[in-house]
Amino acid sequence: MAAQLAAQALGPEFKHWLNDPQKLLQLIAAAQGASNTGSGTPGGAPLGSVPTVPIPGGIATGPGGTSGGTWTGGVVPLQEEEVIQTIRLLTHFGQAMQDPNASPDNLKVELGNASEGAKVNLAQLLESLAKQTSQNSTSDGNDTPLLMKAAESMAIKFALDRYSRGEVKVNAVHDMMEHMSRQMDTLRQILRVQEDKMSKAGILIESHADILDRMFWAEIPEAGKKSVLLSGEAACVPPRNVRQFVELLFERDDNESAAKILSNYCSGLDAKDAEPRRKTASGLAQLADLYATAPEEVMPNALAMIGERLAQESDSEIQSLLAAAFARFGQEACSRRKYKAVSELCCSLERVARQRPALVQDLRSRVGIENRLPEMIEEAINTDQVPEDLVNVLQQLPRTSVEHLADRFFRAQKRVECDRIVELAGELGQPAIDDLREILRMGQPRQAASTVGLLSRLAVTSMLELLPSRMSEFNRFYQDVIVRQIAYGAAPDRGRTLLELLELLDSLILPEAIDEIGMSQDRSASSSLIALATAGVAHSRPPFVQLKAIESLGRLREVEAVPVLRAIVEDKKLFGYTQHRELRIAAIQALSKIDPRYGTQALADSGLEAGELAIAPLDSGAGCPYVRQRRYERIILPRTLSASLSSSWGKSNIIMREMSLGGGMGTRNDNLRVGSEAHVEISLGVKKIRGEVFLRRARVNEIGFEFVSMDLDSRYRLRRVLVEALQKVPDNRAANWDGERKV
Repeated sequence: MAAQLAAQALGPEFKHWLNDPQKLLQLIAAAQGASNTGSGTPGGAPLGSVPTVPIPGGIATGPGGTSGGTWTGGVVPLQEEEVIQTIRLLTHFGQAMQDPNASPDNLKVELGNASEGAKVNLAQLLESLAKQTSQNSTSDGNDTPLLMKAAESMAIKFALDRYSRGEVKVNAVHDMMEHMSRQMDTLRQILRVQEDKMSKAGILIESHADILDRMFWAEIPEAGKKSVLLSGEAACVPPRNVRQFVELLFERDDNESAAKILSNYCSGLDAKDAEPRRKTASGLAQLADLYATAPEEVMPNALAMIGERLAQESDSEIQSLLAAAFARFGQEACSRRKYKAVSELCCSLERVARQRPALVQDLRSRVGIENRLPEMIEEAINTDQVPEDLVNVLQQLPRTSVEHLADRFFRAQKRVECDRIVELAGELGQPAIDDLREILRMGQPRQAASTVGLLSRLAVTSMLELLPSRMSEFNRFYQDVIVRQIAYGAAPDRGRTLLELLELLDSLILPEAIDEIGMSQDRSASSSLIALATAGVAHSRPPFVQLKAIESLGRLREVEAVPVLRAIVEDKKLFGYTQHRELRIAAIQALSKIDPRYGTQALADSGLEAGELAIAPLDSGAGCPYVRQRRYERIILPRTLSASLSSSWGKSNIIMREMSLGGGMGTRNDNLRVGSEAHVEISLGVKKIRGEVFLRRARVNEIGFEFVSMDLDSRYRLRRVLVEALQKVPDNRAANWDGERKV
């Protein structure tokens, strides 16, 4: 009767019900009922380590004629042949779904031929899947067909049963999964809808054995997972399973256990057999990010083990896997700023280089540690305290490190940055200084010029020995760089250093160097400045240089320069004064700084205007945060001035809106070449302001320029423009410097 009722319930649409566990249960119930009618015996033993389980469907009858009979034979071990028989039975179900001529009667015959254990355990499995289906019907997005789920669940259950009884070790589980996967090949070929979808979407599909392996791992209790990962068989655990468990430990803040597991996993590299070494090397490359997350010592120790093994490994395949793991660890260590690991990386590269120099070249290019140094140096510059491990890294790569430090010093804008870079270079010791000397002696002009700032602080004697022999190779641009580099270095004796280079500098660079001597507050250079400022001493000296020397003496507050300055202010000829008005203004301003009382008297007797004297050179400020201070006050013009720039590369027009005695800033209408020199002509109606300038960087669509030479008449016209600008709008002085290198 049960068989007849089940057959009627299935009806003609039974193929669609083969994906419904409840309908499959009815089909099994029909076959089971028919079998029991013939034999009169209740259901057989379950197919696994399962206690007394009722036969689904309530179709078994006991001796008393009541339904719901159960198997009472205790616990029976899971048998491989019955698992395979069940998988084949599910395969026949799948074939029935694809066969248009299939009927329920054929399936009932198949079920009738199956063993009682297979039918009962399949029924139990389907009942479990039915419950899962009802619970996850709204949220589960898994499209795996029911028959496939049933086959996989049966295989996992069999593997877990054998593993829990100790009949198989974890290193043999994957082989067992491979065997079971082969048994399911036919079923998978029939039910490959999901795999086809994934393939069309471009999703990489892992092997079915790997899927079963992952499912098996998910079913192992946590204590069992931890025990395996801390054992000598950890290498046999797939990396994805290691990752899953270690990430769980990190989420629980159990860093100690995670560190032990990761450290133990590395020990597989020391295995005698090649297979564990191969698996460990492959797994380490996939787990490098976890080692970077682990406590401090884990990653350096792992890197040391990989490097040591890489130098000794004779198997070419394992050597290739170890190289990939080493490169991956190095990339993670550099990107995450794990400086202790990076230091160990450098040491390991040196050790491997002794055995395999060709391999190390490839590893260096793959890791790219030299390319990461600028980022590390930038972090060191911006931290309150330089990490000791970072200093160790820089010491491991002295030549590359000092090149990046010199380049960063060249681009520094703030004083604290320069001081920190000098501190880092000093930590590298004598090898770094030797490398700087070598770069200055043999390097290309740009690279050589960038070392001058650091050498002016760390080894000025060496710099002064080497620089004169190379100065003839440097054009005006690089000579300008050298002067500014010495100024950025802010060495206490930089004034004397610049003084020793004056005779070697181009005539257009000379005024800038004299300005920087005055800003240095190094009075040891005063005697030479007095000679440059004295009227008539050097007839070949440009008046602009004499003017700069007078201003620098005022900045230095040099008392011995008073007689020379007074002569410039007071000497007269038949009609008027001997010296140009602009020189006399500069001399009175310098005297006012050296002796304010005399400056007041000289102003009263000079016939000069107070407004002209208000536009004065600025002194150096001890607390200025920037590497290069303004030497003159910048004033916003009440109306813009048009100017033209011309040089060997062409002519350009700019609109001036800010000016000072030292230069200005304007809006450009083309791409001017920053760092080049040009002739400037500023229109003031009939008269012009003419001079030679160097172009400097400014904001977007703007260009800054610095006067490096001009006649005294043009200089005085520029002063009058600034005086008139202040008289018209007294508060139009430029705001505080925002850090850009302006003049």
